[in-house]
Amino acid sequence: MPSITASAFTSALSQAANGVSVVTTSHDNMEAGLTVSSMCSVCADPALLLVCVNLDNEFCALADQSGRFAVNILPSHCMELAIVFAGLGEHPEQSRFETGAWTTLSTGAPILSNALVALDCEVDSSLAKGTHRIFFGKVVDVRTTSGEPLLYTDRRFAVVEPVPL
Repeated sequence: MPSITASAFTSALSQAANGVSVVTTSHDNMEAGLTVSSMCSVCADPALLLVCVNLDNEFCALADQSGRFAVNILPSHCMELAIVFAGLGEHPEQSRFETGAWTTLSTGAPILSNALVALDCEVDSSLAKGTHRIFFGKVVDVRTTSGEPLLYTDRRFAVVEPVPL
């Protein structure tokens, strides 16, 4: 059976267009968050989603301790926030939450006030595979607004350009 390199795999997947989310958690006055494009729904009843997070990210330990996390789907005008939470700016991890306005819903996980969609979750389970952990979240609260999502494709941010039908 042929095998591919990690570089070939990530290069191929970079061609897909994905929504951009900031996933957050908090525990004992500590907060952690990161930008992800690997988030998707699992099922609607019960409402479950999943996010993939590198094992080395501090989010993993805090989500384990708190049993909660939030998925903040970013609107198209939040590229700077996505860059900050991706660790690409000059902001240390401890000051990332100084960017944007934050609130909470049911679980107490940080919710971006102007998120296109905020999904407040309890950790249902998690699974380690390779370099990442897959967190399954039971959605216990949701808040939506209107607007266009921020996308990531071809290793850059993009916005939706509606096509007339």
